[in-house]
Amino acid sequence: MTVQHDYVVGLTWSDAAGTGSFGGYSRDHELIFPDKAATLPASAPEWFRGDKARYSAGELFVAAIASSHMVRFLEVASQVGLVVVRYDDEVVGTARLGSRGDGQIADLTLRPSLTVRPGPHAHAAEVTRMHRRAQSMSLVRPCLTIEVSIEPGALTVLDQDPAPAGAVSPAS
Repeated sequence: MTVQHDYVVGLTWSDAAGTGSFGGYSRDHELIFPDKAATLPASAPEWFRGDKARYSAGELFVAAIASSHMVRFLEVASQVGLVVVRYDDEVVGTARLGSRGDGQIADLTLRPSLTVRPGPHAHAAEVTRMHRRAQSMSLVRPCLTIEVSIEPGALTVLDQDPAPAGAVSPAS
């Protein structure tokens, strides 16, 4: 049985001056996500006359891939018993443009760093295996024609398993 989920995003743009000249119109627009608290301010990248304070499609594309990978990695970790308490990623996507302005995001590298509790899976080789598994499970990755590299960053294994939230420590 196949399960289907739809992702719905609205987009709105307007400029009273219109697109009469290439340099004369705003690249600013709003992305609207139904049932979300706020719209997301978006624009073209700064190098394409956009507002660098707003999110560009390239940044959102890179963020979507990183987010998808993290969600799947945490799923895999929970299935094997690796307790991850922090996940940080420094993702870099490189756009390569041709002389006519055409191009693509050609390289994408995720560099996730983890903080985990001690356990049998809390070592670099196992974490690397879990990253490969997470990548194979991604909903976004199969849609890409570019390679996504994963360079695992720091792995911090906590010294001891802290008491769960709400636990009462014995009186001294």
